[in-house]
Amino acid sequence: MFEVASQIVINLIIAGLIGFVAGYIVAKSRNSKIKAINTEKNETSMDDAKIRTSINPIFKKGSSVDNKPLVLSFPKSSGKDNLKKIKGINSKIEIELNNLGIYHFEQIAKWTNKNCDWIESFLDIPGCAKNNQWIEQAKILQTGNETIYSQKVEDGEIEVD
Repeated sequence: MFEVASQIVINLIIAGLIGFVAGYIVAKSRNSKIKAINTEKNETSMDDAKIRTSINPIFKKGSSVDNKPLVLSFPKSSGKDNLKKIKGINSKIEIELNNLGIYHFEQIAKWTNKNCDWIESFLDIPGCAKNNQWIEQAKILQTGNETIYSQKVEDGEIEVD
């Protein structure tokens, strides 16, 4: 009886070792498949990010949309305003604002400080909107009045690039 019990124990040990080796081999092959799937997933998500940034430039940065100012899909029928009349806005910044959907003084006049922070961060122009008082200038310009700076731009005394 002792011989039968010892054979059973030996067979159990051998079966355990075979199971351990087989499990190790299976797990190793599955791990390589999982890595391949994860790599494919990362490539797909990178393609998705490229598509999103081409559709909407807001996705170019990791910024939150919570503080993004209100934008329009296209300018009003009266045409877009000359945003270069606002001190601190040059041709490049005007184009970037237009690409975001900001075309009118009225839109800028409605901004909050958080909207200014968002624009400065998104366009990488730290302090520009606040230091040049874009909101205050836009409030004046939206009424049809001119600021000293905007009048100089109109008269050609200041050339905005």
